[in-house]
Amino acid sequence: MTCTYDEMYLSDVQKNLGFFFQLLLHNMGLSPKNAQEAFLNSIIPQQIEIANPDFLCGKSGYELAMIALPQMDLSKVIEEAVQEPFYPHAEYWTGFVLAFCQWKNNIPFATILEHYSIEQFLQSYRLLHEADITKAEQIIMEKVNEK
Repeated sequence: MTCTYDEMYLSDVQKNLGFFFQLLLHNMGLSPKNAQEAFLNSIIPQQIEIANPDFLCGKSGYELAMIALPQMDLSKVIEEAVQEPFYPHAEYWTGFVLAFCQWKNNIPFATILEHYSIEQFLQSYRLLHEADITKAEQIIMEKVNEK
């Protein structure tokens, strides 16, 4: 399958979506459902899917959070997140793997999340986070493709 954007941008997208979901879920305490809705209702998924370079590598995960939640002042939570030592949690892994699944399969984020929610990504963390990312992608995409 042809990927929407070159592999050289993949690590940036993975890192940025990792920070995005870790900020929303871990630092802000949003529910998985609300974080998923904020992501899907923003321009972020579509801009990544059309390979807009500004969204592939021109914005940080924190800037993406400000785009997804424009009604909220995130400056304090971002400042706190930046000051604490970074440790990737299940929430980071969720964004990281979601980005890989979308890139590898060239399907909309909405399609993936319709069949495999952010909640399911988080529940899969303990079982899959030490596996090769291609194994995690394979398991997730089997569920997505089970129509």
